[in-house]
Amino acid sequence: MTPSVVFVLLAVLGQTSGKFDPNIARGGNVIQSSQFENAVPERAIDGNRASNWVHGSCTHTKNDLKPWWRLDLLKTYQINTVTITNRGDCCPERINGAEIRIGNSLNDNGNNNPRCAVISSMAAGISQTFVCNGMEGRYVNIVIPGRQEYLTLCEVEVTGHPSGDTAPTDPNIARGGNVIQSSQFENAVPERAIDGNRASNWVHGSCTHTKNDLKPWWRLDLLKTYQINTVTITNRGDCCPERINGAEIRIGNSLNDNGNNNPRCAVISSMAAGISQTFVCNGMEGRYVNIVIPGRQEYLTLCEVEVTGHPSGDTAPTDPNIARGGNVIQSSQFENAVPERAIDGNRASNWVHGSCTHTKNDLKPWWRLDLLKTYQINTVTITNRGDCCPERINGAEIRIGNSLNDNGNNNPRCAVISSMAAGISQTFVCNGMEGRYVNIVIPGRQEYLTLCEVEVTGHPSGDTAPTDPNIARGGNVTQSSLYEKEVPERAIDGNRASNLKEGSCTHTKKDLKPWWRLDLLKTYQINNVTITNRGDCCAWRISGAEIRIGNSLNDNGNNNPRCAVISSMAAGISQTFVCNGMEGRYVNIVIPGRQEYLTLCEVEVTGTV
Repeated sequence: MTPSVVFVLLAVLGQTSGKFDPNIARGGNVIQSSQFENAVPERAIDGNRASNWVHGSCTHTKNDLKPWWRLDLLKTYQINTVTITNRGDCCPERINGAEIRIGNSLNDNGNNNPRCAVISSMAAGISQTFVCNGMEGRYVNIVIPGRQEYLTLCEVEVTGHPSGDTAPTDPNIARGGNVIQSSQFENAVPERAIDGNRASNWVHGSCTHTKNDLKPWWRLDLLKTYQINTVTITNRGDCCPERINGAEIRIGNSLNDNGNNNPRCAVISSMAAGISQTFVCNGMEGRYVNIVIPGRQEYLTLCEVEVTGHPSGDTAPTDPNIARGGNVIQSSQFENAVPERAIDGNRASNWVHGSCTHTKNDLKPWWRLDLLKTYQINTVTITNRGDCCPERINGAEIRIGNSLNDNGNNNPRCAVISSMAAGISQTFVCNGMEGRYVNIVIPGRQEYLTLCEVEVTGHPSGDTAPTDPNIARGGNVTQSSLYEKEVPERAIDGNRASNLKEGSCTHTKKDLKPWWRLDLLKTYQINNVTITNRGDCCAWRISGAEIRIGNSLNDNGNNNPRCAVISSMAAGISQTFVCNGMEGRYVNIVIPGRQEYLTLCEVEVTGTV
């Protein structure tokens, strides 16, 4: 079963994994103030965060007075976050002072809408998330006011939900945890930071506060191990925002030094007064989330800490929903419930929300998706109506194939829906069935067919399934130092043997910040990196290691963007880290911040040129 299938099954069952806000920018229309060369505005919503200009994924205006880029979401949304990826190969300072504007007006091309955030500065190539707290609008503008400048955006991602719908977002898992801090100033208990209130003025009584400690800290215990996606922190707004400068977010399972020695997700270089800033932790594993200010005597004040993630063992979705690009038709139409509603990306299940399709009371009602070419279908996920009549879908069949006999309803059957509760999303595994058409049909009786969402995962027939060959085998390798004869090539010899004496593990000396680097010889989009840890001893040595991917050799490649942090690995196991198409020629594994041996018994990499 693919990782995406596992995730969807868990999400559907509503047990633990939560629902993830889709990037709603992908379905919108875009325009910008002008176009430099062939850098069309659509590049910023192509799903690719590549930040080097030559990769062809960054948009670019001319040197305009007040340059701008606008996303039209086609209807009004409540916007949760906007994530922007800055250009990485040059000129990161150009974006300084840019504003994110959200609203429904096209006055001044939309640049007069209410402001979500100002981008004070962004480092080259980074992706930064700005929290907009449900601001309503159809248009999302990014504009640099007040000066002549180029505007370059390598990706813009937006999360939110249509106005009037409830949000399909990751729950804030911090709310159910236990908290403690290094000390307590007056009555500012640590629980204030997880009270669900982002009020940032001290007198509102929603900010926690330590005394003026040496290395002050606050710790959240999630009670079990999670893979952490994001940590959002709200800074104090009425005074002293600079106190949080240099704070670190640490995530892991250890209580050594009160949890402050766990691997680091992020460093808060600075935060403006009263803002909420989101830090992306890329699935770091841990029971404990610490926020600590190392190296100086300081007060630590947190007005809210929000955490998203899913219990370890669940995996994030990688398969895109291929239904979104298809054409749809159904046996008949009740009122204005067009068949396209079932592929609008919205799982809202209440009829009045306008996102459910509906046939008339037909004999053998059906709905058909045309994927436009033949796919191998992995899963079909169906969301049932929630406000009434869930039993109507009982007995419906999912049919997949290439024939239009009987409107496609005679194609081979993937599954029968025996019953579904109101409003739930249920995933049916089709195990690579081939077909251009996906039909949902209720045979044998007169009935209404209502579908609130249909999502399909798979890959085009003729493509190999997402089990790319190991591209590491053809690369060149080097490492920070050599312990005895454990050369770096051992990590790409195709042998996962994890006992050192078997001669298949590489090994550095006890270096400060030891590293190993793979040169793939050309740039790839990296899907996965699989690491096999040493099995005969010392498994903990790899804890805190980072996987870095990119095209730079600054600091031997160790400054490239981070795919993942290895919080811990058991002895001898092989663990796969999902890098979601990160671009780079170099794959580094580095242990920052301490003197350590680095041992790798195998490194396998999958991706595409």
